[in-house]
Amino acid sequence: MRPAFPSRARRATVAVLVGFLAAACATTRYTQSGIVSLPPEVKGRPGSAASLEIEGLKLRIEGLDRAPEKAALPRLRLRVVFEPKEIGYAFDPNQVVLRGSDGATWRPRDVGPGLFDTRSWRCATGALPDAPEQRYHPLAPKSCFDLDFDVTVEKDARLMLVLDGLARGQRRIEPVTLPVARRSGRTIDRVYWLEILLAPFAYGMGG
Repeated sequence: MRPAFPSRARRATVAVLVGFLAAACATTRYTQSGIVSLPPEVKGRPGSAASLEIEGLKLRIEGLDRAPEKAALPRLRLRVVFEPKEIGYAFDPNQVVLRGSDGATWRPRDVGPGLFDTRSWRCATGALPDAPEQRYHPLAPKSCFDLDFDVTVEKDARLMLVLDGLARGQRRIEPVTLPVARRSGRTIDRVYWLEILLAPFAYGMGG
């Protein structure tokens, strides 16, 4: 029977191997807008792809303005994907408002409604309704809208997204205010051969 590898030494070895693995990856830093926090009455998780539940209606808000660090910033674009468990929910994207700290406001140019395609990760949209009074759209699973705002979210700016226009049956759902800010992240662009060589050792040490 071979002697057991000390757990402390094993953790240290794994940590060293993980460091080597990280060094073997080519990465790119980027910035992207996202929901910073959620109010107490809203369940979910904030982030660049925030998950929310409002009065039983589940939805995801994803920032689509990712850009390499130090590159020119694109305009804020948010994708909202709904996952209702019941029929009767509806959404009017024209009632959504973005507010700045100086009191400025922006209304979105919306694209939708559509159905979110998980394979292409896109909102496959249909034709917009002709009449303005038909702006409330019934929500089905994977209903999606892309909201395009004529403003960029600077690194130190914090804007407030007022998510209005939700309804359940004939009853209007009270709007929810969500802080939006730009955060930094890192993507893995390529993995070098060193990771392939060290991966079996890291797996063996973790056992």
